[in-house]
Amino acid sequence: MKITKISIQDFQQFQNFELDLTYPENHPKAGKPLDKVCFIGGNGAGKSTLLRFIYSFIREDIERHKFGSTMVEMCSENESIYTFPLKGMNGAWTVDASIQENENWIQDLHQLRSNSFIHKYHKYRKGLNFVYKSNISIYSPAESEVNMGIQVSDVPDTQLNQAMALFKEFPNHHLISTQNLHEYWNLLIFLIKKRESDLKKFEEREENLDKTIRQVRAEFDKTNPDILQEIAKLWNKILDKAGLEFDIENASKPIQLMDNLKAYIKTKNSNLRANNRVSYNKLSTGIRNFIFRLGHIFTLYFNREIKSGILLIDEPENSLFPDFLYDLVDTYLGIIQNTQLFMATHSPIIAAQFEPCERVILEFGENGKVYARKGNSPAGDDPNNLLIRDFGVRNILGKEGVKKWERYIELKILIKHETDTTVKQQLMQEFMKIGQAYNFPAP
Repeated sequence: MKITKISIQDFQQFQNFELDLTYPENHPKAGKPLDKVCFIGGNGAGKSTLLRFIYSFIREDIERHKFGSTMVEMCSENESIYTFPLKGMNGAWTVDASIQENENWIQDLHQLRSNSFIHKYHKYRKGLNFVYKSNISIYSPAESEVNMGIQVSDVPDTQLNQAMALFKEFPNHHLISTQNLHEYWNLLIFLIKKRESDLKKFEEREENLDKTIRQVRAEFDKTNPDILQEIAKLWNKILDKAGLEFDIENASKPIQLMDNLKAYIKTKNSNLRANNRVSYNKLSTGIRNFIFRLGHIFTLYFNREIKSGILLIDEPENSLFPDFLYDLVDTYLGIIQNTQLFMATHSPIIAAQFEPCERVILEFGENGKVYARKGNSPAGDDPNNLLIRDFGVRNILGKEGVKKWERYIELKILIKHETDTTVKQQLMQEFMKIGQAYNFPAP
């Protein structure tokens, strides 16, 4: 299922706020939920607030009343529409529900009121699963410089016994940040141990008893890739630009319950193990945050069948050099499946990777409330065009650049009317010098 509409009646800067998240009539996917959504807008416009609200709704968070009177509309794969307005009344909850399909229990749900709701909510919780049939929801908030400082001198702190708990219960909802790095490391250890367990069961199958160990391993590897090998492929595409690589050859997998996974970054093409290791807290802020955020998300999807999911990423561009941003959206789309992607960004490079109808610009109106409009620039457009057409930046030139542009226009006029050959030549030289330096359009 995917989100098709968000309505907020009155919460902070949102008042009578309506947001349609379906493709327009002239689009090949007309009427279908947006596959990906990009929130852009000025500071305080509510980009992060919307991401938090979506995550809160999906988690069925009882505290979501803090968002005021809200409504979320979701669409299933069979195009049935489910609408659930949520209202807080004197500290108690009521739920109004409408559904295109006939469900006997929904009539009872209409009658739930006041204090009885919380008790009966849990009674009908299984019935409510149709509202959002999600295998996974992931929220990755923006990371400030303070939060991004990893306070470890070695690998993230965890132990095998903590990771083994995932065999009993694997959560559906995940908050990804550098403060939760131990959860990512737990996932890696869990997948390592799960593969070892699956391999043992595979070897014990009757049809495999007469095969050689090599044959069995080869067959097993076809459908059960090694998570560390796959993480190496993912990370090395990023680390290579910094002359680094994931040291998979020297990774030490946990054996005893108190053991941790020892897997490091090293300088590329170096054999001096003691001297080439790079601690995670010594990596640049941008690369460190990027590989852990990307790795965590990749690991949650790894070798799993995800039928429906939501991925919410706030400010994915944080501390990254622009060279990393031009294919960033494709990088995320390449590691997820059947998932609606939401991003909030200040980067026109990232926003340009979305279609205009997938771009939601949040702006303040004269009454101080926020309203939304869709983008104008086509997908893949020059980021400078997005700054003007979608981000609303009046001028992308600095003060000195504006002066040079005004002089450039002035010279163009002077050259046209100048009759003295020598003076005209001097004006043309100055005109060409400014034009080449600032890449102004030729006359």
